Amino acid sequence: MRNQDDNMHAAPGLESPPAGYFLVVPPKDDEDDDAIDLVQTVAILRGHWKLLLCAVVLGGVIAAGISLQMRNVFRAQAIVAPTAENNSSGDSMKKGLGGIAELAGIDLGGGGGRKVEALATLMSPGLAREFITKYDLMPILYSERWDPVAKRWKTGVKVPTLEMGIKRFRDKRTVNENTKSGLVTVTVEWYSPDIAAKWTMDMIDLVNERMRSADIRTAHSSLDYLNREMANANTVELRQAISHLTEEQINNEMMANVQRDYAYHFIDGAVPPEIRTGPKRTWITIGGAVIGLLLGLSYITLRWRLARARSSTLVPDAQGRRSPGAD
Repeated sequence: MRNQDDNMHAAPGLESPPAGYFLVVPPKDDEDDDAIDLVQTVAILRGHWKLLLCAVVLGGVIAAGISLQMRNVFRAQAIVAPTAENNSSGDSMKKGLGGIAELAGIDLGGGGGRKVEALATLMSPGLAREFITKYDLMPILYSERWDPVAKRWKTGVKVPTLEMGIKRFRDKRTVNENTKSGLVTVTVEWYSPDIAAKWTMDMIDLVNERMRSADIRTAHSSLDYLNREMANANTVELRQAISHLTEEQINNEMMANVQRDYAYHFIDGAVPPEIRTGPKRTWITIGGAVIGLLLGLSYITLRWRLARARSSTLVPDAQGRRSPGAD
């Protein structure tokens, strides 16, 4: 009874002293561990410096060899300016002749005029298609698939389509407009400096020729329409208005026939470059060496982690030797 009473009056947490064995673990010092890890890392790298050096040299040599197999690229550049438009009609005449001019297909100066049209033509896929077709550039664009002796595509290779040629050509061509000055810079990159310069100049010439032909056709159609309207005009004011429009179209046709630089005129023509723009072999070699270094570090780190994981699975026996632990 007494023991039962004592147990009833005893505190719940102090019934008996703790029994068993306990391991006191001191708090972990993160700074000391970081210092140890850094020292171990430096020691490991110093122990494998020859391997790292070989990885750097091997990566650099491989990258240099690849860069030497790459073809030199040359960049030709031309700077052109839009040719000034010849707007001879006054504002009052434009207001009065707007309906007739629209029916005749005559532009009286609205919507940005020939400058916007010329830039859109220069950047259009249609110009690239016409350029490739006119100068038969597919064998040059895909010279690696072309047999120059047999003058046909090599056997066993995919024959490139015109759309593929347009994409490759446009990737090599760049058009930039300076919105402040209005100057347009045309750049072509290719493996031959002569071809790069020729394509740059020929492309500007094709834009001029294309817009010149379009304006001549428009002038002819407009003159035919105006002549028919002149025959049906029954007032002096209308006949004078049609006469002014006819005179303007005759003037436009004459300018299109005699003006060589119709849409663009050259500020600085393209010349064959003497210095290549690519490939950047020095940077390619350095990049290969860096990749080799990273691969070497990754290999050493992986190897060290595997060895550390393998050693952690071993326990010392009675004689201090390590053997695989049992579950």
